[in-house]
Amino acid sequence: MLAELSYSIDNSAVSSVIYLHTVNMNIQRIGVIGAGLSGLVAAKTFIEEGYEVTVFEKQKGLGGVWEKSRSYPGVTTQSPRDMYAFSDYPMPTFYPESPTGEQVRNYLESYAQHFGITEKIHFQAEVTQVERKTAKQPGWVVSVSYKNNLQGKIRLEKQEFDFILICNGTCNIPKVPSFPGMAEFIDSGGLVLHSTNINDDSLIQGKRVVVVGFAKSAADIATFAVDKGSKCTLVFRQASWKIPRYFLGFINIKYLMLTRLGQVWFPYRKFRGVEQVLHTVGKPLVWAFWRTLEILLRLQLRLDACGMLPDEPIEGFINCPLSIATKNFYKYVRQGKIRAKKTTIERFVPGGVELANGERLSTDVMIFATGFHQNIPFLEEQYRQQIIDNQGTFHLYRNLIHPDVPEMGFVGYNSTFSGTLSSEIGSRWLVESVKGNLVLPLRSEMLKDIEAELNWRQTKTPRGLYSGTCFFPFSFHYLDYLMRDLGAKIRQTGSIAEIVKPLSPSAYKNLRQELHAKRLISINDSRIGEPVESKNS
Repeated sequence: MLAELSYSIDNSAVSSVIYLHTVNMNIQRIGVIGAGLSGLVAAKTFIEEGYEVTVFEKQKGLGGVWEKSRSYPGVTTQSPRDMYAFSDYPMPTFYPESPTGEQVRNYLESYAQHFGITEKIHFQAEVTQVERKTAKQPGWVVSVSYKNNLQGKIRLEKQEFDFILICNGTCNIPKVPSFPGMAEFIDSGGLVLHSTNINDDSLIQGKRVVVVGFAKSAADIATFAVDKGSKCTLVFRQASWKIPRYFLGFINIKYLMLTRLGQVWFPYRKFRGVEQVLHTVGKPLVWAFWRTLEILLRLQLRLDACGMLPDEPIEGFINCPLSIATKNFYKYVRQGKIRAKKTTIERFVPGGVELANGERLSTDVMIFATGFHQNIPFLEEQYRQQIIDNQGTFHLYRNLIHPDVPEMGFVGYNSTFSGTLSSEIGSRWLVESVKGNLVLPLRSEMLKDIEAELNWRQTKTPRGLYSGTCFFPFSFHYLDYLMRDLGAKIRQTGSIAEIVKPLSPSAYKNLRQELHAKRLISINDSRIGEPVESKNS
């Protein structure tokens, strides 16, 4: 069970009386579900602290969304190369600014080999159930279905763990809506695919393609289909704002929006320093900033000429719905190479689909780039209901734990523009809590904070809710919370040079060494349950 503690803390020193209520000193076996980037860094973090780790991955290879069977041709990262790396394992310098899916996959495979994770992974091992051992006995029983392609057999197995790390991610269950006539369309030879199924361009070669959606994957696939298919149509409910990788053709987005200075323009639920001034008396300046940005985007991307000017102001989209503009996407729309239809699918008809506006489209391949369901269907129902509500929203403290679900942590449910780093620091937060070195609020305070965060998202940033897992563009805010919890030094702050510098994973490289040198409390302290005076840093 995680330690429950009361504390006060600042950035420069730790000085408080700590009450350690309960610490489970018998946690040794760690089960990790998922071998995407979050599962890999979670496994690595616990391995280097001496735990016995087993990783279950249902695909043939590691990488999660970057695994070969799930990656569409031409996919690249939205995040800049150096920002999408782990703190202690930089990407190769010969990688481009936006690495390809293959390059990211190679990087993750190299990372897993380097840190001894690969031999801990069970591939084609799908977790079907996670349930408590007994009401009184700590730990979890994990049911796993192993697939053997050579023999075509399924082997079932159960294993017991002291602590479970759920790292299956928010892009795990493809969302494909159902429409009347879909089954008949498929039976007659039509293809209905999700964006994660487009792993081979032969699927659309010479075909009439209809892509549904407007996020990055929809724009990527539609642009790709222009050259590979015979005809491409994009059907979208409404246009959203997209950001070019380079403003005005030469200013990298990371220098404008992915710095501490860039973050101050986004209204967060708790303001600090200059943010307090900007979002009170400085509101006209904030308004002017967003209107100027809209004008720049309209001109650079020629949104009016495309008929793709969003209906809502940009600040309503600056969250998870925000995506990087795909090269040539708007150009192909203007040229008519991508036929853009602002409407919805009504039904499938023989040889195609009928739109809500009454128009019919002839098509061979329907591709739904419509996102993902966020769920953890394998978790025992009583615990799953604690974590996910009826709207599919996750209720997690720091997006890492739930105080009523013991011996379980979540990694990868804290999405930022640097997913590698937020998962890495989240994993460090979890391992420190397991070891009894982390100061946590009382259960009631954690539940209150969870609901306050979600209420703010639902009322102030409804378009950016993303099941409560998204912290972009609040990457620095989120990382700062975790660092304060850990009693660690806040990174990239203080000087002008630091606040205008893009988020840098390498700044967090020595976090483990820092924490080892400045423990709040030892898990082996014999006075468990008694007031313990903490050590000053």
